[in-house]
Amino acid sequence: MKKNLWIVVLLSLVTNVLVAQYAHFPSGGVIHFEKTVHIKNFMKRQLSITKNDNFDRSYVEQLMSKAPTTYVFKSTLSFQGDESRSEPVKQELSGVMRNLVWYGFDYSTTYYKHIKNNSFKSLLEYGGSNILTQDSLLAIKWKITNEYRNIAGYTCRRANGVLLDSIFVVAFYTDEIPLSSGPASLHGLPGMILGAAVPEHHYSIYATKVELSQPVLTAELGKKRDKPMSRKELSAFMRDRMGIGEWSTVEEFNFLMVNLLL
Repeated sequence: MKKNLWIVVLLSLVTNVLVAQYAHFPSGGVIHFEKTVHIKNFMKRQLSITKNDNFDRSYVEQLMSKAPTTYVFKSTLSFQGDESRSEPVKQELSGVMRNLVWYGFDYSTTYYKHIKNNSFKSLLEYGGSNILTQDSLLAIKWKITNEYRNIAGYTCRRANGVLLDSIFVVAFYTDEIPLSSGPASLHGLPGMILGAAVPEHHYSIYATKVELSQPVLTAELGKKRDKPMSRKELSAFMRDRMGIGEWSTVEEFNFLMVNLLL
């Protein structure tokens, strides 16, 4: 009887080892994300750093009184092998949101990342023109914690990060999807980032569904006439365009650049 029991235990251990050894880790799929922006808090922060203009301030405060407390933007992230591509989901905005959205809480940006090659691209429309950024992956310093959360059916572990010198971000990643990527510019953890929050910019983004498939990804963004810029070149371009000191403050410029780059 004892001999049979030991055989059962041994077979169980061997089976568990084999299952773990041959566990299926998806190499491709599409992840659906929802980005929740706290509109009123974002705009209060924007007003606090904007160059004092009574007319503009009054206009924005009027819009804010009619704006929703929060607003949800949707996007998808397709991943395959070492590549990922994030794209916005088109949605109709109300009149108030159409007037407020250009302040920068969502630029409907498309992102492409090749993790193995350390390459990054993004495309957004700003002031009627396409802005194409092409650079290495964004540098992020991560510290992994022992906090866990279930997101879209996956067990995710928390990590705290710092990027662009001083911007704090909280992220939750799963090693069940081994690609070191995530929504927007995020990456650099031992698995896919399925949730993140950027407190200073008053938004969070979480996966709502993961569909396993084999999507075909392309690194092409924009049109042939769109000239790519590095992050440094983009910063110089926007600094010149915003007229620091005359039309806007340094704080306003820095706040905008985070929204453009992240």
